[in-house]
Amino acid sequence: MSTTSLGQEERKQKLDEYIFQRRVLLGCTAAIGVGLIVWIVAISTDHWFMVTGGKGIFVPETRRFFLSSHSGIWKVCRYAITPVVLSNVSVVRNFSIISHPARVPNLVAEFSKKPFVQEFLKYDTEEMQNSTEISETLKKVLFATWVTNDKDFTTYRDTFHQKLQEKVVKNSNDKHRKIVLVNPTDMKAVKEIAGGSLVSIMFNNTNINVLLPESLKLALFEGWQEKENLVFLLGAYAKALHISPSIVNEEGNEIIIRPPVPPKKSKSVANGYEYRPYKHCKWCQMFPSDQEIDADPSIDDAIIDYNRSEASFAIITVMVMAMGFVFSIYTFMNPRYMFKRLAGGIHFISACTSFVVVQVLAAAVEYEKKYLSFNFPKGSDFSFGYGFILAYMVVVTNFLCFILFMWYSRKRKGDKAATEELGMADEDIAIGR
Repeated sequence: MSTTSLGQEERKQKLDEYIFQRRVLLGCTAAIGVGLIVWIVAISTDHWFMVTGGKGIFVPETRRFFLSSHSGIWKVCRYAITPVVLSNVSVVRNFSIISHPARVPNLVAEFSKKPFVQEFLKYDTEEMQNSTEISETLKKVLFATWVTNDKDFTTYRDTFHQKLQEKVVKNSNDKHRKIVLVNPTDMKAVKEIAGGSLVSIMFNNTNINVLLPESLKLALFEGWQEKENLVFLLGAYAKALHISPSIVNEEGNEIIIRPPVPPKKSKSVANGYEYRPYKHCKWCQMFPSDQEIDADPSIDDAIIDYNRSEASFAIITVMVMAMGFVFSIYTFMNPRYMFKRLAGGIHFISACTSFVVVQVLAAAVEYEKKYLSFNFPKGSDFSFGYGFILAYMVVVTNFLCFILFMWYSRKRKGDKAATEELGMADEDIAIGR
């Protein structure tokens, strides 16, 4: 027996409204399902933001010309051009370029057995402790204890730095010093700018010109140029001595060797260089060691925290959206208002978690632009990629579905319901014994 006083026309109008509501919520449910797939695609891409360097921006840390890069939550790809000196061309090199990190362990083990190194270890160190100068004895013992991994190396290193303070020009430590870019093929200009930082050594039976930091020159013993393969250890030796690889001249200006700008794509050899394309893709490390952070100029502790936050909330969003999709389907099986509100609440959480991912990534980009010049070289352009756009579409979809599910979750009892069954579904339930 009917408990409502609605006429046939009014009942038909209520039923039409209910059918329209079902269609809207069905569309929302389908949108959530599609949105879940789109979100998985978005977080799987490595095109959330892109950086372009035009014809090429020289990056001193890698000695390459940066072309472009694209990054996502899990992966980063970087494209550049590597200038390689032709064998028949005379150019100035930075000591760090000659160093071969992969060969260092074997070379150190090889040098530790050399007779001259064993002879250095026998030197009387009392004289160098009393001297105010950086004596030849200190230089030899310092190198010998390093290659033999002697526990006294740190003591001699501290002694070296104490004596070094009076030798190195004061403005060499100035963080705001002027940077001077020099063309390595212009020998005359390099000699005028570099001054005493330019030294000549034998390398592969060829006499080459190399730029060395003043501090490193003071740490090298007399005749080091004549020791075969020792030049390959200069980079690792400077790092062990805590000597900055920066080349500073007598005026306190930092000298950076920059090869000529790469030519057009049709040419790979020009200006005494062969320009080789370079591509490197890597997975974003969520839990790197301190050594890995120090060795990678593209990350620091803050960026690691950003990456972890993005990855965590990206995965949370997948799980919450899947849950919201299931509850949205359940609202068609049980029309009670509380299930619509539950589904709407889950869609709101999905909107929030996905929005967190988008905002954290945007904040990470701003941080990199300000503090990590390696990722954003000066003069580069920046833009968001399709992964970022897809993610924002999912955020909007979740928020709209939240609004619609909440809007259609109002109680419809008695005359407000389209049918008696729907009205009874929204009746209050007394929970008790």
